[in-house]
Amino acid sequence: MIDAVDEVRMNKKETITYDDFEAIRNDYDIKLYYDKDKELMTGHFVVVYQGKPSEEFQTKRGFLNGVYASYNSNGQLTKGYNYKNGRQDGIQREFYETGELLSEVNYEAGNMVGEKLFYDKVGDVKAKLKIENGVEYKRYYKDGKVAIAEFKRNWKGKELNMMVIYDAFENVQLAFGNSNDPNEKNMFYVFDANMELSDTVDATIDLQKAQYYMGLIQRTAMAVME
Repeated sequence: MIDAVDEVRMNKKETITYDDFEAIRNDYDIKLYYDKDKELMTGHFVVVYQGKPSEEFQTKRGFLNGVYASYNSNGQLTKGYNYKNGRQDGIQREFYETGELLSEVNYEAGNMVGEKLFYDKVGDVKAKLKIENGVEYKRYYKDGKVAIAEFKRNWKGKELNMMVIYDAFENVQLAFGNSNDPNEKNMFYVFDANMELSDTVDATIDLQKAQYYMGLIQRTAMAVME
């Protein structure tokens, strides 16, 4: 009987404000939604801010269950997520401020499944995010081909934040890596097409060389993003 009542409440929209509830993360990093009386919320809620819908969500006994939507000040949908028992589950979409699809990814029980796709405003894929063997890879595309890849790499005991630059045939041109070690914050490593170390740059010692490589990185990134 309780489940039946919950289902009825979840399918009936109720308008509220940010003063009517709070969301608190539990020990499992899952948000629980409480009303003003500190009771776990069940229902379908539309949060109004300055007279306009700001968020919309469904909860069951405090956990997000069903749709979650976020809107900008113009009423345009910016996030459309799906939840089950407080965790993202199903297709998750984000949108540009002007309404075009920005990204799309599938989740199961809070874990990303497959690739997260990022689109430009005309609908072409501009980047892909994927977790491979516990490593997060993000690849940027130009004219349908990989142009830049970003990921973390363990190299000689150092964890490097890597950026790999590809040519028009998707072959590695060169790569850059900087360490998370605060003692090396002004250093970065340059790798050749075979991912072998070709240069080490310390900006505090050779500023001109550092500026050369940084300029190369910036020009490549701008060409991909334009």
